[in-house]
Amino acid sequence: TGSVGTYISMEVINGNPAISYYDATNVALSYIRSTDVNGIAWGAPIALDVAGGTYSSLTTVNGNPAVSYYVAAATDLKYIRASDANGSTWNTPVVIDPAGGTYNSLTIVNGVPTIAYYKSTGSDLRYISATNANGTSWSTAIVVDAPNAVGTYNSMAIVNGNPAISIMMKPMEI
Repeated sequence: TGSVGTYISMEVINGNPAISYYDATNVALSYIRSTDVNGIAWGAPIALDVAGGTYSSLTTVNGNPAVSYYVAAATDLKYIRASDANGSTWNTPVVIDPAGGTYNSLTIVNGVPTIAYYKSTGSDLRYISATNANGTSWSTAIVVDAPNAVGTYNSMAIVNGNPAISIMMKPMEI
């Protein structure tokens, strides 16, 4: 009940559909996984971060579900990974970028979690990779594109063995 289910991301986790989403009523990033492969019955939702969590991106990282997300109150881009394959228990969130990371896309690149994100304080598109397979530590982000307000609504995937990022571009004035 209440205002739940915004900023959603859906993935098949350990054979069943699962969703990460923002629960505005409880101001929390939440996760829920179906108890069957067809998504007919669902388990209880789990609050992953009670500080908030919008713009979530859910995927499987080293066998367990993981989510990248944005906490507006702190302007943090965060990452959290479950400690089991179904997502019943979760580790402590890791702050990836303490000054932004709204629109973000989490995927696996060369065996490690990697995030493409829009950094609102610099109005640019950034790319950051973990330094290990579980995502407990991260490298320094690199700016991919920074002409002016580029990188919103991004999506990252592996194309022909390389990471590729699609973005929404600001219309050009003539």
